[in-house]
Amino acid sequence: MTETLIWLVVFAVILIMTLRSWNGGLGRFFERRTPQAFRGGRDDRWIWCIALAVLGATFIVKPISMLMTLLLLALIIWIGFKVVRWGLSKTKTY
Repeated sequence: MTETLIWLVVFAVILIMTLRSWNGGLGRFFERRTPQAFRGGRDDRWIWCIALAVLGATFIVKPISMLMTLLLLALIIWIGFKVVRWGLSKTKTY
């Protein structure tokens, strides 16, 4: 129960902070980084802010789990790139 309460409080704080800073540097960062096809208008603000708040709150409450997940994802992506690179080197291009 305490962990859930802490998560909700941290979620609310991060959500409020990201919504307030959207008109500043945070919004410009996402505007520069996301392709035109992924930009949808004003709804982007809520989607990105909620996603950042969920990730931030989870990282505050369970940092070891988040780090292990990030390491596992990085390892899977790295192995995937190696397999694709190996497969492309074995194919014949004419």
